[in-house]
Amino acid sequence: MKVYLKRVTLATVFFMAFSPFIHVQAQNLTKKYGEDSLECVKNISLFREDFKQKNYKKAYPSWKWVVENCPMSTKNIFANGPVILESLIANEKDSVRKEEYIQELLDLFELRIKCYPAEEGYVLGRIGVYLMKYRQREYKKALEQMEKSIELETTKSSPQVLDIYFQTVELYMSKEKLEPEVMLEAYDKVTEVLDAMVDEGEINMEKIMRSIYILRENLDSGSITQEEYRATYEEKAKDSAKAANELTQLRNVSNNMDIRFSKYASCEILIQIYTKKFETSKDLRTLRQIVKFFTKEKCTENDLFIAAVEELYKQTPNANMAFYMGSIKYKKESYKEALDYLTQAIDMFEKESDKIKTYLLMAECYRQLNQYSVARETVYKILKLNPNDGRVYIFIGDLYMATASSCATDVSGAAYWAAADKYAKAKAIDPERAEEAQKKLNAAAERFPKTASYFNYGLQKGQPYKIDCWIGETTTIR
Repeated sequence: MKVYLKRVTLATVFFMAFSPFIHVQAQNLTKKYGEDSLECVKNISLFREDFKQKNYKKAYPSWKWVVENCPMSTKNIFANGPVILESLIANEKDSVRKEEYIQELLDLFELRIKCYPAEEGYVLGRIGVYLMKYRQREYKKALEQMEKSIELETTKSSPQVLDIYFQTVELYMSKEKLEPEVMLEAYDKVTEVLDAMVDEGEINMEKIMRSIYILRENLDSGSITQEEYRATYEEKAKDSAKAANELTQLRNVSNNMDIRFSKYASCEILIQIYTKKFETSKDLRTLRQIVKFFTKEKCTENDLFIAAVEELYKQTPNANMAFYMGSIKYKKESYKEALDYLTQAIDMFEKESDKIKTYLLMAECYRQLNQYSVARETVYKILKLNPNDGRVYIFIGDLYMATASSCATDVSGAAYWAAADKYAKAKAIDPERAEEAQKKLNAAAERFPKTASYFNYGLQKGQPYKIDCWIGETTTIR
């Protein structure tokens, strides 16, 4: 559905003709070097040399000759052309000539579609971006190009195109004085693609980091030499840096969209809009929008969200819906039911981060059921996915703290020593949670048994001490 066509019907734009600024003979699209191959090769060499020297004004005439006479000769005319033309646009004082360069830039992308039809999706996205940069008055046309681009490119879409598209929808809504539903529809369309791209990026990043961790384990175990480790690590480090950069871009775009989206989607507005829709129709699109939008705005403590989750789980019982159902049951203190849903979710989730959040909630359910050993066993599973997740040890430390007074040992309160061990471990492996771990470590230290409570047993500071209750661990006397 065209989100920007809800109130206005626009003519479909086809790129079948070119402006007066770039003239290309039809037969030149079938001959790689055009009618004069020697002249073509000469001009390619001239503009490329000037381009490399960043002398874009000098490169322009020979570049334009190649564009008009042998556009199939090299893809560099399309890669270098926007740089050349944007330089000319930026430095041109005459408004008429500046506008000609802008038109020439747009014509260049139209020509690229003619020469390389398979790149239409990518190129349409660039046209939309440049229209909004240089001809914002043509926002309707820009929307058409970017929406078509997103439909064709899906998860290969440029983060910039997704971001500019959403900004343009906001402009369109403001100019046309439309209702917030326009933004909701646009947000749904874009985030469906963007969320999938973020998921792919996170899965890829997790695989790279897992391979680096395994590589380090192999080095530590002596399975590979230092030289083999270094050679492989350098390659993986490059992959990691590239993946991290791409993921950061996607997350930044996503955060920017969430900020803009929130202006039009307060909890009150969402409930008002979707209560009517839910009563009228419980189709998948409506249900998914309710779950997505309400979750984004942390508007989950209401009957509409719960009803939508339950209905969507019935229609499409996937990992996310199972997790949401588990969360709802947890909040209702139906911990056994929550565990049933969370067990389903853990088996279906692919991303490590999704599995981790599920294990954490499962462990919390077991804690509420006083099944402390199972809770500990469950949260330990996270370390197989992320060995440096300090939440594991903080959770276990909290378990020990909560049960210390009821944990029968010769030395009353010895469990606080064990809790301190876990907090210290969390602090050591997870810098992000070091401050939290330290505060909890201090709290545990304040409850350490007094020296007199264990001196009569012949025990001294620094000695190992076995805690015999459900904890069943050996700690160190403080």
